[in-house]
Amino acid sequence: MGNKSNRQRVQDNKAAKPVSKYSEKVVSLHMSNDWKLDWFVPTEKQQPIIESMRSNPLTIVRGTSGTGKTSTVIWQALQWVKSGEFKKIVFIKNPTEAGDDQIGYLKGEQEDKLKAHFHESRCIFQTFISRGKLECDESSGKIEFKIPNFLLGATLDDSIIIIDESQTMSPNTIKLLTERTGMNSIIVILGDPRQTYSVKKREDGLSDLISKVTKLEDGKLVSIEPLMGFVELPPAENKRSEISKRITEIYA
Repeated sequence: MGNKSNRQRVQDNKAAKPVSKYSEKVVSLHMSNDWKLDWFVPTEKQQPIIESMRSNPLTIVRGTSGTGKTSTVIWQALQWVKSGEFKKIVFIKNPTEAGDDQIGYLKGEQEDKLKAHFHESRCIFQTFISRGKLECDESSGKIEFKIPNFLLGATLDDSIIIIDESQTMSPNTIKLLTERTGMNSIIVILGDPRQTYSVKKREDGLSDLISKVTKLEDGKLVSIEPLMGFVELPPAENKRSEISKRITEIYA
């Protein structure tokens, strides 16, 4: 029988060493702590968003501030990525500054410049997964935060594509992004035409798309496209606070 090298003996010992039940429990506990999906239960008005996502390649959600439209979509998207139904989430948002003034040029690389723009979006993700998991999934490409500027020519396969704050995008940008949808992908477009706070005024791409794919029926808008769903969340669905809800009603 030939002599084994020290390296081979070490590898054999590692292979033979039984796995501790305590270690397995710690790993299992760590993995379970990464996911925080159980606390969220979609409301009756939010449920049609999920139903449309299940049934249509493209879903448009128009809802006022505080109605939980983004949270609902992210929650469902994470469920599907966790179960393996889709490979990744692509979250797209304009790097838009709200208010009457701009802070000007930001130093640093692209990722550093965009960190502030995606801060609130990442906070929503972190209500459903741990910060560590979010960072890990970003590194592995399971979750991507993108701006429209660099998506020309891209094809997004096996993805849940979420376009947030779409009222800040022009019709041409909405067209560009929806055309990126590849095989086994769905796309969800979120926005509120009343939240146009950008310094740079442009035509509202969300309203433009809605006008193209819906019609008024029995007093409400419905989709006329067989591959597209439309869901509306009124100001009464604002769950943020009573004062926030009243403000959305006043400005409706």
